[in-house]
Amino acid sequence: MEKQTRNVLGIIHLGTVNMTMKIIAYSSLDDMEIIENVAQEVKYGEMVFQSRHVSFQSLNEICQVLLGFRQLLRDYDVKDVRVLSTTAISEADNLINVLDQIRIRTGFHVEVTHMTKEIFYKFFGLYYNVLKGKFNFADKAVMLLDITSGGVGLTGWKKDCLLFQQNINIGSLRILENFTEKQRNELTFPTAVREYIYGTLYPLWKGVQQYDIKYIVLSGRGGSLIARIMGKTSEEGLFLITAKELRQFIYSLKGVTPFKLMKRFGLSQNLANVIMPTILLYYELLRLVDIDMLVVMPTTFTEGYTMYYVAQKTKHPYMEQLQALRLDMMRRMANKYLYDSIHSTRIEGYCNVLFEALYKFIGLRYEAKYLLQMAAIFHETGKFINIRKHNLCTYNLIGETDIFGLADDEKQILAAVLYYAFDGTLQESSVVYHELTPRQKVITAKLTAIFRLADSLDKSHLGKISDLRAELGEDELIVYYTADSDISLERWTYMKMAVNFSEVFGISTKLVKG
Repeated sequence: MEKQTRNVLGIIHLGTVNMTMKIIAYSSLDDMEIIENVAQEVKYGEMVFQSRHVSFQSLNEICQVLLGFRQLLRDYDVKDVRVLSTTAISEADNLINVLDQIRIRTGFHVEVTHMTKEIFYKFFGLYYNVLKGKFNFADKAVMLLDITSGGVGLTGWKKDCLLFQQNINIGSLRILENFTEKQRNELTFPTAVREYIYGTLYPLWKGVQQYDIKYIVLSGRGGSLIARIMGKTSEEGLFLITAKELRQFIYSLKGVTPFKLMKRFGLSQNLANVIMPTILLYYELLRLVDIDMLVVMPTTFTEGYTMYYVAQKTKHPYMEQLQALRLDMMRRMANKYLYDSIHSTRIEGYCNVLFEALYKFIGLRYEAKYLLQMAAIFHETGKFINIRKHNLCTYNLIGETDIFGLADDEKQILAAVLYYAFDGTLQESSVVYHELTPRQKVITAKLTAIFRLADSLDKSHLGKISDLRAELGEDELIVYYTADSDISLERWTYMKMAVNFSEVFGISTKLVKG
């Protein structure tokens, strides 16, 4: 009976070293079964990475593998399929044409996943496994070191608190592209790579060291492969490596090079080119951070994405739990810009009340509430930089900040909402609005209209309104408030913002005491 109620999902990942596909049957986040798992090592990765261009030959290779995957999906009668691309293809200068050709030749629509989101998906899966008791970190500070072909993600947490999250464009293949083939064969190449890593990451180490990290978690196939070639055996799906063991392994190689990894461990050239910088990144980190243990957890990008997708589909409470962690980290980020935390908390609460009353009837997904909450946190941070142009400063600040778990298109919407948070007309003559896609424009207009109402309710920053509730009638949103003092400023501002609200949603709104 249980199997009959399961859904089936196909996940394809266009990676830099491998193209993989999994077919998963699921009914919940705790009931997921892999019924097919295939991988094909590919040659296009490093070439695309170095040239920033997908050649005709590379496109053919991708499409041939995808056609094989498509046949397998048909054999299993899988209807729900997600095709994901990460670093290599996402940075190609002919990306749009490549995506179009893949769609025409294979029928697949490819979702491009950038580094910030890629690392978030891995953390999503990994942290859930930690909460389920996969490994006991004994309330010590932990850092996930996530190395992709294009970047490195550092995510720190302690108990139920996210400490920091930082992404850097210094992944395994991005390191190698700084050196020619001739330089890679020099005896001094390993030393040069270590020095390059140290110099590039130097600004981060002071920030990391302040948290007294005791465990480093390594995820994905790269970490598992390194553990296996070190001779480690899995303990309940995990590999445990001491700092001393990793150092001794690196010393035994007498200089880590792709050639040595190929000869000693039988790795392909593509794989050796990825693993070599990864090992040196691990080593460089150990020189600067005093840890108790490295914990290798096999959580991959596709596994993390699958868990996120299933949790979202089944409305698992873990979604809300992780969003709360992220919002808490955002508040600490905003605190660096001396934001009014009490005022922002009020606006966040008002946004929640208004959104809950509206979202089922205004064509927005429930996840859009998270963008409103973030807007409440960041809406005045630009005043720290320039109070005269604070909306522009906030817009630029958000645009240039990695926000954990937020895709680039979502970040553009958030930045635009913050730009128009207080005033301004959303029109094509505005550069900020003009740069948005039609879909982004609609979402931005709706969220801005809601946010302006919420912000008007504490215009004085004095917290006059002690309670708020909202009811949506047939053609009117009625907002009821409780207040002991005069709220003339808030009422007048609300009336002003209500004009834009009515134009966006086609319904009126009024503020009523009671």
